[in-house]
Amino acid sequence: MKWPTNKTYFYCQNHGYAIWQQQVDAHARVFAARDEQTWLLFDADSYQFSVLFFALLAANKSIVLPQNGQPEQLAQCLAQAEAFTGVADNTCAEVAFNKHIRVEHVVNTAIELDENAAIRFFTSGSSGTPKAIDKTFSQLLIEVKELEQQFADQMQQTMMVATVSHQHIYGLLFKVLWPLYSGRDVCFNSFDYPEHLLHFISQQNDDHDFVVISSPAYYHRLVQDNVLVAIKHKIRGLFSSGGPLKTAAAMQLASQLGDSPIEVLGSTETGGIAWRKQNGQGHWQAFSTIKLKLDDYQRLIISSPYVDNGQWYQTDDRVLLLTNNQFNLLGRADRIVKIEEKRCSLDEISLRVNQSDWVVDSYVLLLQHGTSTGKRDEIAAVLVLTEAGEQALEQLGKFKFSQALKTHLKAFFEPLVIPRKYRYLTELPYNSQGKLNKAQLEKLFD
Repeated sequence: MKWPTNKTYFYCQNHGYAIWQQQVDAHARVFAARDEQTWLLFDADSYQFSVLFFALLAANKSIVLPQNGQPEQLAQCLAQAEAFTGVADNTCAEVAFNKHIRVEHVVNTAIELDENAAIRFFTSGSSGTPKAIDKTFSQLLIEVKELEQQFADQMQQTMMVATVSHQHIYGLLFKVLWPLYSGRDVCFNSFDYPEHLLHFISQQNDDHDFVVISSPAYYHRLVQDNVLVAIKHKIRGLFSSGGPLKTAAAMQLASQLGDSPIEVLGSTETGGIAWRKQNGQGHWQAFSTIKLKLDDYQRLIISSPYVDNGQWYQTDDRVLLLTNNQFNLLGRADRIVKIEEKRCSLDEISLRVNQSDWVVDSYVLLLQHGTSTGKRDEIAAVLVLTEAGEQALEQLGKFKFSQALKTHLKAFFEPLVIPRKYRYLTELPYNSQGKLNKAQLEKLFD
């Protein structure tokens, strides 16, 4: 296939599509001359990453994408590749040694790509070891076309800006592939803080508006002191993925910026499954490429062109199916636990905890203790408090505060499944992709 010749402009590099195309071709020629077939690619610079990514595809190479550039992560992933390209820190460069290349010269040629090129992602596995997920470029391209079909009408004359990493599938699709495919302007700068994003957007002229690609963790922090209110007239849309966006945050964003984010439900394995806006009807709407059904335990099963060529794939999400393409989420199947033969949903407990005026965020977990008489299970909760909650904790003390929370929860649950232990943080440890560090939370109860 020939990648669409469009008019994308890369603001962070002051490069247009033609220069990018030339650089891709120059790198592709170098890669094609090498014998190695499978290449590990990491580059924190989104522009350089995009050049190397497409150059490898144009050279008919396979790509391995690590989750991040940490030395151990690269070392593990390099074991599944023959060579490394990109930019890492000195430690990582030592791991890659002579397998690392960079080139700088440019020539002008159209880009021919292999749609069946293999791309390997890594995602956090249940065992703690990164799990490899294999895709083809054609699967990613189908998803990009679906995004364009679904959302293009509300994105005319916009520039896409993102706070997420391109090394993960959400960032790769929304920050790199979609703007390139559609010809939309994109800024490849990294906006770690809302103040950086505010400054950038404020400096631009009025030729276009902006679409923000971000994560729940970013939005949850943003609503507490939303500096983007000053330029809300320039923000056409918001996207969120990587985890659940709390309803309270979605409503606050709608109030502050005029609209709530478009949330995309999916995973590295499944790709995008459905989308919703919480200031609308609130249910999830499946993308047109996705078919839905349930198993006997209300677990969602999907047929998707992004997974095993449309074969049915069982997820761990429990849902209430409203129509053949709309549903409500009920929580994760792997978050259903038993306490002394009583079944309960940890996600439902967390939902009820969050309904307290004292709590802005929470994570409920199962603690398993070994005793002389066997194993004992109990439920615990990590809380992030509102300002009113912090004042109540200081006035009441931890014991009376937790008793008040338990009283609130007794309206919904039997005493046996109400959290017995509580810990308090200023924020939950989400990473840049909105994934929670659960091991870190469990250590709070050691």
